[in-house]
Amino acid sequence: MFHVKHVLVTGGRGMLGTAVAQRFPSSEAELLLLDLPELDVTRPETVAPPLHSFRPDVVIHCAAMTNVDGCETDPNAAYRVNAYGTFVLAAECAERQVPLIYISTDFVFDGQRDGPYTEGDPPSPISTYGWSKLLGEEVVSRLVARHCIVRTAWTFAPWGHNFVRSILRAARERPELQVVDDQVGSPTYAPDLAEGLWRLTAAQAEGTFHLTNAGAVSRYEFAREIVAAAGLDVPVRPIKSADLNHPARRPAFAPLVSSRLADLGLAPLRPYQEALAECVALIKARGGDAF
Repeated sequence: MFHVKHVLVTGGRGMLGTAVAQRFPSSEAELLLLDLPELDVTRPETVAPPLHSFRPDVVIHCAAMTNVDGCETDPNAAYRVNAYGTFVLAAECAERQVPLIYISTDFVFDGQRDGPYTEGDPPSPISTYGWSKLLGEEVVSRLVARHCIVRTAWTFAPWGHNFVRSILRAARERPELQVVDDQVGSPTYAPDLAEGLWRLTAAQAEGTFHLTNAGAVSRYEFAREIVAAAGLDVPVRPIKSADLNHPARRPAFAPLVSSRLADLGLAPLRPYQEALAECVALIKARGGDAF
């Protein structure tokens, strides 16, 4: 049963915030979606007023700087948004005793182990983005008594900037695609993630949880599956991460699995292949806006 009556979402117009709004499970509760410029988590004067006037029963913190290479080239901005901004929000939630759900990432891990990561594995970031998000985790866990940290990965949707839409667009524009085959992770469909967040909210979950669609795949194989799902005949060639010379390092092998969802009686999210098929079908039904 969904118990809360007032939910505030930061980053409300982003990819995940949009999904959270679309999958809102209660017609009896009120959802307040806030984003730039009206809510800037790095400016306390924009954070306190909505918490005071709206009086949320829970805050879902989706706002973040998620451009991995942008974080590496501008670390001050990354830490300002992902660490300090989270501190500002967490401090306000702590003062008002409001539970906080913080969206984190697989990038808190270094990707050097042989198997998937569970909630109990120690973080070890290798990029500014990963470090800034881990600092956000630590701020939330230390300041907010009732908190829930949700790590996810490779989020995609029929809208927004994401890997699926980028691959579809590139497949329309190029005779061949080149995609790295030495990065393995857990693709996650934003609407499925949103439903999972609402289930965690209803269960009053506390602590750290991993929440992704089931299954792991390399970027290269995922790109092949995206192209095939769209019915496009474009070859995809594997390359190595070093060939791209990105500013930020990526975890080589960082699938996420949960050892804690079952404790709450919650089922894992469906296989990513099913979610991908739905996502591509929706894009095509909307006129192929990703192309």
